[in-house]
Order: sequence, then structure tokens, then C-alpha cells
Amino acid sequence: MELDYPIIFDFYKMDSSFSEVFYHWHINIELLYFISGSAEISINGEIILASAGDVVIVNSNYIHNIKLYGSECSYYCLIMDNNFCREIGFDITENIFCEKTNDPEIINIFNIIIRESKNQRLHWKRAIRALCITINILLYRNQIVINKERIASKNKSELIKQAIEYINRNLKNEFSLDDIASELCISKYYFCRIFKEITGQTLKGYLLTTRCLYARTLLKKGNINIVECAEMCGFNNPSYFSKCYKNQFGYLPSCELKT
Repeated sequence: MELDYPIIFDFYKMDSSFSEVFYHWHINIELLYFISGSAEISINGEIILASAGDVVIVNSNYIHNIKLYGSECSYYCLIMDNNFCREIGFDITENIFCEKTNDPEIINIFNIIIRESKNQRLHWKRAIRALCITINILLYRNQIVINKERIASKNKSELIKQAIEYINRNLKNEFSLDDIASELCISKYYFCRIFKEITGQTLKGYLLTTRCLYARTLLKKGNINIVECAEMCGFNNPSYFSKCYKNQFGYLPSCELKT
């Protein structure tokens, strides 16, 4: 984000070539305004189906991903910087909002932001800042929730974020379920349960997907062969790596070297 413009506003279209935004989190609040089609959003383990006209609210530090549901969908993504929200009197890190809304006032503000962003008339960034202040007001008026289960879910998500950070640091290395549980100081049985609850995936499935995504990034950069890539992504057996890669993407890793 620019220092004088603490807002990210982008348009995305999902189809067969771009069908998933993988699990991640950030301190800033994120709002997704769907224009067409449908998508499945996982937020701290809760699955939300969003269609045209829906606004999905991703709370601060919540683990989330977006998957295409159907043949295509398009949406606008609005991210407001945490410090900006705090400066205008709204600490989004200390509050929880509803995950989905059809609030006509919020949708109207989104449509105005879209026009301002496209037309970029004089002082358009200042206009969007002002509109984001209004969105914060509407969130606090109509979308704030108090729910002990959601707060408990947030605590679980902190453990899963630590686990994901551990996995990302050790992708090249061999590690076990016991290693992760020991890092988090919890039992491996409890970890497996909450990992599935929050991400919707088993640890094995998540790890394979993460390693294959990292491998694809390395292969697309070039200057690396299949054996080297397998080793760098934690696969000791190149044949097993190729099998997992094909299961993940539908084609062998060698195809990436030809593109």
C-alpha cells in the first residue's frame, strides 16, 4: 500500500486458469464484492458460498481462501489498512463482523468506489478514502457481532497460522506431525482436528498442495530441473513428486519447462 493511500482496490476474474486463492491471512480487513458467478470462501474453517450481489467480509487475521464455484466468477477486492482504520476511530483488529452481507448501503458505496477508481477524476483517491470511512461506519452500525464461538475460532486460527508459518519455513526439510505439534505445544490429535476444522484440509493434503504450488513457482522461473525442484520442495523421490504434481494440476512438472 502507498503511504498516502492506505487502500487496495482490485478487480479479479476467476476461471479455469485461475480458480483458487490459496490460504493466507493479513491484519487488514478485506471486503469482497461479487459481480458475477459464484465462489466458495473458507474463513477460519467456515465455508461461505458467495454469488453476484454478495459482500464477503474477511476479518482481521482470519485464515481464508477463495475457490471458484462453477465455470467463472468476478469480484472486487477492497483492503483497508489497519492503521488507517485506527486513525479514523475504528480498530478492526479488536472486533468481529458478519462474514456475508447484502447491505444495500455498503453495495452502493462499493459501486461509487468502482466508478471513482475507473474514472480517476480530480481527487479520486481522497474520494475513495472518504467512502472507506463510510464503509467503516456501516460495518460498525450494522455488521458487528459478539459471538463466543467466533472468538474461540479466532484463537484456534492463531495456532494454525503458527503451523502454516512452520510449514513454510521447513518446506525443504523432512518433518512430522509430531514436530509441528511439539512446536505448538499441543497434542497432535488436537492439532489434526483443528487444522481440518480451520482449513478444510488434512495436514497431508495441505502440505502436498503447498509443496506443489512452490514447485510450480520454481519451475516457471526456469534454470532448474525436475530432480532439483523435487529436492527443494521436500520430495525425496522425483517420481513421487511428478505423480503428486500431476494429481494437483493435471499435468506433469516437465510441462512447465516447455512453457
